[in-house]
Amino acid sequence: MRRLNAVTVICIVVLLLIHAVAGSLSLFGFSVTANKIVARICMFLVLVHLLISSILTVRTLKAIHRSGTSYFKGNELFWVRRISGFVIIIPLVMHIAIFMNISNVEPYRLKVFTTGRLISQIFLVASIALHVISNIRPALISYGIKGFKALSVDFLLVLSIAFLVFALAFAVYYIRWMAI
Repeated sequence: MRRLNAVTVICIVVLLLIHAVAGSLSLFGFSVTANKIVARICMFLVLVHLLISSILTVRTLKAIHRSGTSYFKGNELFWVRRISGFVIIIPLVMHIAIFMNISNVEPYRLKVFTTGRLISQIFLVASIALHVISNIRPALISYGIKGFKALSVDFLLVLSIAFLVFALAFAVYYIRWMAI
């Protein structure tokens, strides 16, 4: 089950980056096609990941209950990984609600994109970033990658730049939306 989850996570990261780049280009005013298909496949994989992670978390909670000791302080990073994943659910649902009913007419424009919606989308980017950052090391370990420290830093740099661009795309779109 853990191997399936690891493969699912890699697919999610790749599809998420494709979706986010395509979505950012749309928010910047460029015409991008087939983003809905990528989004739906990614969402399916996110649901698979959520299900597997929930099962693994329940197993962990049962083991903690059986042993009678939680060692919460020693397992803080484990809980950050689990909780940060569940935190993504709220802004993700908001993201789907905001962007689901988009027409294919140019220019790309939502009917409503308020300050609250902008904040929710920046929170989505930040919560995904936190979840990915806290899970890089175990993901690399699950694939048997040695010397992951240098690779982690490179990966973090690329992701930081990407997530900055994604958040910036929401902000630029908001500014353009407010001006019209």
